[in-house]
Amino acid sequence: MYGYAGKIAYIDLGKGKCSFIEEDRSFQRAFLGGRGFTSKLLFDAVNPSVSPFDPTNCITLALGPLAGTMSPSSGRFTVAAKSPLTGILGDANSGGHFGAELRYAGFDGLVITGRSKEPCYIFIEDDNIEIRSAKDCWGKRVSFTDKILKEDIGDNEAHILSIGPAGENMVLYAALINDVHRAAARCGIGAVFGSKHLKSIVVRGTQGVEIASYELFMEALELAYDAIYNDPIYPTLSELGTPFLMDSAQQDGGLATRNNQSGVFEKYDDISQAAYTKKYKMRSFACFSCPIHCSNVSKVLLDDGRHIVTEGPEYESLVCLGSKCGISSLSTIIVANKLCNELGIDTISCGDSIALAMELWEKGILTSKDTGGLELGWGNEELLLQLIESIGNVDGFGAFLAKGVRRMSESLGPQAERLALHVKGMGVPAFDGRAAKGFALGWAVSTRGADHLRALPNFELLGFTAKESEERFGSPYACDPYEERGKASLVYWHENFSAAVDSAEMCKYETFSTYAVTPAMLSSLINAVVGSNITESQLLQIGERIINLEKVVNISFAGVQRDTLPHKILHEPLPSGPAKGNVVDLDKMIGEYYSLRGWDEQGVPTRHILSSLGLKKESARLSSII
Repeated sequence: MYGYAGKIAYIDLGKGKCSFIEEDRSFQRAFLGGRGFTSKLLFDAVNPSVSPFDPTNCITLALGPLAGTMSPSSGRFTVAAKSPLTGILGDANSGGHFGAELRYAGFDGLVITGRSKEPCYIFIEDDNIEIRSAKDCWGKRVSFTDKILKEDIGDNEAHILSIGPAGENMVLYAALINDVHRAAARCGIGAVFGSKHLKSIVVRGTQGVEIASYELFMEALELAYDAIYNDPIYPTLSELGTPFLMDSAQQDGGLATRNNQSGVFEKYDDISQAAYTKKYKMRSFACFSCPIHCSNVSKVLLDDGRHIVTEGPEYESLVCLGSKCGISSLSTIIVANKLCNELGIDTISCGDSIALAMELWEKGILTSKDTGGLELGWGNEELLLQLIESIGNVDGFGAFLAKGVRRMSESLGPQAERLALHVKGMGVPAFDGRAAKGFALGWAVSTRGADHLRALPNFELLGFTAKESEERFGSPYACDPYEERGKASLVYWHENFSAAVDSAEMCKYETFSTYAVTPAMLSSLINAVVGSNITESQLLQIGERIINLEKVVNISFAGVQRDTLPHKILHEPLPSGPAKGNVVDLDKMIGEYYSLRGWDEQGVPTRHILSSLGLKKESARLSSII
């Protein structure tokens, strides 16, 4: 079976048993891999009424058809479960080398269910799977866990996906970390690992990947790499990494500051890309088979004379642990980012929770009686690190912060809820949606909650012309970030392509930096590897199928929820900067978006659209619910 390993492992931690299921071609053609596989496997395996921490809540993990090949960034994977943070579909995507190693071990994915009586880890070596004791590393941070498990199996070449103490303590936004630094961070999948007493998945593979047509693959590969190297953003992204996005965010007026009370940060120069590169960057670093190498290795000198060397932080972490909390010290942000990785915490949700608490303190909604005597002033560097520690250990005020912004605000009443920045329970990312209306619509309709990557409509931020906008999306306004007009078709196309990219498991810096790798190029790569004949339009239809599937999953998990945005984004104009005066009028976009999707006015997929996409089983379940 070209490209694919053709096999998914089903692991029951409670029974200590493992079985193997062979995929058929119809499953692969319909859902492609990665995110498509995890969402479909979750739909088939999880009872909609089950609690996220119930042993029967499955963890699904899958690779794309390009995994382990020379295709750009082909080491990515998606992991999913019913989210403890949102109660709906939860998934996370990560780079690094873990995904390629799992393909070399002979698998396309894993479905993990049950709960072990004792802490355990899963060891996968080629076609063999064992469930082993993790007593020696339970309670340990991620880097110590990595060291212990490599010693346990006697192989430093293994790749390891782990939770830290936050996952063990079931922090609702606990992350998974692979190879110590690469995070599958959002939706709290790490907490589901913790609920199952699953500390890690260790993978070692020595098998290869069989390609259908080497000649066609090399031709497609050459086109893709040429497009990436000729991308005008390539030199910047390759040399500077994602911190360069700090400059764009500040210049566009969308740099989230003090829980999004502003879109510009007066101390921006202290945490800018230039400041980071000059003072803390050591070198660049790449994920598996990636020509961009956008990750950075940082070095910080601590007050006690010790040095910290770590990967990151990325743009999202710089903002959410920085300006969003009023923090202007890069060294503190770098240390905070490393601490989140060690504890296994999503930096976005962590920063969101701390920033909300700081604004609640500023407004007098929280007092020292609520915080255990802590004073939550903006920009308190020592406090930031203290709070992250307490979140990971669910200790003191950290137990409140570990709930995430929706539950925090709901426990305090309407005034607090108006300050909480979340969609469907998941905290918003770094760029303020009032400064990019397409991104805001993408947040609202995202099937996993507030997320910039589900759509990633960078088109509105890259200086495209009204003519190009009209040609691509049928509106001259789609390229204007401050306009609601034209954004429904913009987000519709980007979501479909994003779902396909997530399922092929290619990094979006190859596809959405300035649209280097196109749907046609991605189709050519897949066809050469797999031996298929997927067209560009069929690839986009696969993305559309996955989005509709995920919408049905969410309705079955949590009922019909009309898509909306936080109160602050809808009703409080940005007070200064290039986006001054902007709010988001979601009503101007959402109806047209639903119409393009073939959904009703409440955002529910119609029987016709599900049938046309071959989702008959999903349509039947939806009919039984509505």
